[in-house]
Amino acid sequence: MLRFDREATLDDVREDARELLQGAIDVHVHASPDPYADRRMDAAALVERAVEAGMGGIVLKSHEYNTQPLAWLLDRQNEDIRVYGGIALDHCVGGLNMEAVSVAMRIGTTMVWMPTFDAQAWRDHRPGGRHSPGPGITILDEMGDLRHEVMAILDLIGEHDAVLATGHLSTPEVAVIGRESRRRGIRTVVTHGSFYITVEVQQELAGLGAYVEQVATATSHEDGDEQWELIESQVRAVGPEHVILSTDFGQARNPEAPVGFGLWIEHFLDAGYAASDIGRMVRENPAELLG
Repeated sequence: MLRFDREATLDDVREDARELLQGAIDVHVHASPDPYADRRMDAAALVERAVEAGMGGIVLKSHEYNTQPLAWLLDRQNEDIRVYGGIALDHCVGGLNMEAVSVAMRIGTTMVWMPTFDAQAWRDHRPGGRHSPGPGITILDEMGDLRHEVMAILDLIGEHDAVLATGHLSTPEVAVIGRESRRRGIRTVVTHGSFYITVEVQQELAGLGAYVEQVATATSHEDGDEQWELIESQVRAVGPEHVILSTDFGQARNPEAPVGFGLWIEHFLDAGYAASDIGRMVRENPAELLG
């Protein structure tokens, strides 16, 4: 059963949640143009709705291309919100492609996601899911160490003070790259932790200074109640000081992302979280992650 009404508007979001939405930053939003998926709205409309909601920022995500040029333009057209771009290292950009990351860094890209739909771990968990032609991507070599391409990419991320996001990697991969990223002082976020990252690894990396992202879209499927219980337990185990709430919305079946963000905030209010803790997870923590 869906936890989010596709037709909901900001008027359907409770006042206490709308207040927490003010200045909130969604670090994981999809919009058109998209070469394969039917998105709820285009990026310009998304930014407009986010401004109407009083949000402070959004990060545009695509699995197929670097969103920084689009974010750069929209950021300059809207004084009341920050718009950030990112690149996911799937086959469409050459996978673990140092040159693609180098170009991304030179034009100010904020977020670098490790492989998502083309990650071997994602294919193992979602064998019927969408992915590009070509082999699944893993970031570890035969010895369980980071591949040299990944080390070079971390060099670039650190040099340009960008953010590492773990994408759709497996728990062992997330643990290894998270430790190395934090050893270098790179701002790091574990992407949608509830998908299959163990709470023990979440806690370990949080202890090293990484953030753990928990996304609304995980609860928007038929197993939404089960996913909500898992997410809520993980947030309590890791602690709000180490958690970022985002939506991962943009799917045609879900509400507009800013509305969904407000409804996501409502879930945590209803679960008894203090407004100060929710504010930290939707404002202060993402602001610190993005610098």
